[in-house]
Amino acid sequence: MHPLATWFLTLALAASPLRGEPLADRLQALLDGPGFRTCHVGVHVVSLDTGKTLFAHDAGAYFVPASNAKLFACALALCRLGPDRRFRTTVRAAGRPGADGVLVGDLTLAGGGDPMLMARWRGGPGVPEPLETLADQVAGAGVKVVAGDLVGDDSAFRTRPFGSGWEVEDLAFAFGAEVSALTVHDNMIELRIYPGLEAGRPCLLFPVPGLGLLPLVNLTGTGPAQPLRAIWTAAGLEVTGRLPAGAAPAALAVPVREPARFAAILFRRALERRGITVRGTVRAAHAGERPTDGPAALELAQVESLPVREIVRATLKDSVNLYAQMLLLQAGGSEAAGLAALAEFLGTAGIARGVRLEEGSGLSRKDLVTPEAVTALLAFMARQPEAAAFRDALPMAGVDGTLRSRFLGTPAAARIAAKTGTLRYTHALSGYATSAAGERVAFSILLNNYVPEPGGPDGPAQVDALAALLAGDEGPQASR
Repeated sequence: MHPLATWFLTLALAASPLRGEPLADRLQALLDGPGFRTCHVGVHVVSLDTGKTLFAHDAGAYFVPASNAKLFACALALCRLGPDRRFRTTVRAAGRPGADGVLVGDLTLAGGGDPMLMARWRGGPGVPEPLETLADQVAGAGVKVVAGDLVGDDSAFRTRPFGSGWEVEDLAFAFGAEVSALTVHDNMIELRIYPGLEAGRPCLLFPVPGLGLLPLVNLTGTGPAQPLRAIWTAAGLEVTGRLPAGAAPAALAVPVREPARFAAILFRRALERRGITVRGTVRAAHAGERPTDGPAALELAQVESLPVREIVRATLKDSVNLYAQMLLLQAGGSEAAGLAALAEFLGTAGIARGVRLEEGSGLSRKDLVTPEAVTALLAFMARQPEAAAFRDALPMAGVDGTLRSRFLGTPAAARIAAKTGTLRYTHALSGYATSAAGERVAFSILLNNYVPEPGGPDGPAQVDALAALLAGDEGPQASR
């Protein structure tokens, strides 16, 4: 945590003039301070033990939630898909190979909407990569030659490659990676950049994964440092910038284009390592296109995803936009159908108003929610069989996820489990807190249009100061 943020949080917790005063008074005192005068802030706090509202400030107004929108997509996935649901990625063909090992026609790698297929943090020592497992099964089926094409099929989702409201600038960064039912490695590569051996030489580029498989346009140089950038052009991935000779290597997270085709390219390499030749090209097949292998295609291989509870955990702990959007799509096959399923789910939860989401991740600046609707969702989930899976998926203050470096050294550490949210001028924190007296609360803090004063605390510090009061409180609030 930044020293200024730590100082501000400590000061807020001390709140010497109001120490021992009711929680509502201390929260309101912070909101009445100079830091919140030029922004829009909504706060809602509800006791899970009594059901009573402990504090409300503009709680019925609409705010841009940023990644707090992920709470809704993940709750929908847990309750409607089920925490143990898994998604299948398959390899299909029109028939079996002949006695000579030749497979007539195309070989199709069909995505089932697994967000974490070959995900960066899914594997570990002794854990085989899913594409390698699929290639082993294809080899075990007797395939030695694919006479046709290798097709990456993402037709399980009827969607554009980005969520509604995502901005063009977002798509240049890994957090705006394209959405596909056939997703590998979070639909991104890590481009490792090393300085050349001497000044004036180009830098050395190593994409992981995809080494030797991606078109690279190397416009870098070795010399005085200049910012490194990578953008997709018609010619390929164009990399610019400079690294000084002898400098440490740098890394850029770069979203891939045509994720389904990229997955098929990686799968072709896995097949080649097993001596399997693909005579045709590598291409993608999307929803609405006529399948090449027919409706009665034979399944030669399959792998299953992690269960939904683990995907939700990865989504919320590290705030992965791609995963959240894919979980919404799993609920209906398309963004519109997923949002319709969400509306039906919220109706069941008794949340009739206060949610206007365009997509599942919160990356859209057009998403709107009220703090009341967020706490209503949190309270509803706390009563469901999926309550433990939902709460355990949230970042823990000072412990893990996007809260690992926040609330350190304060009474709130390990007593707040909440989802963060950040866009430009927007900051959010919503989840669960336990007071020093053991009272359990659900809370939502949504901060919009926040511009810090010169030398003043940043948005996360302001949000954390409010949340820390909940965990540091010394007595039951329902009686106050």
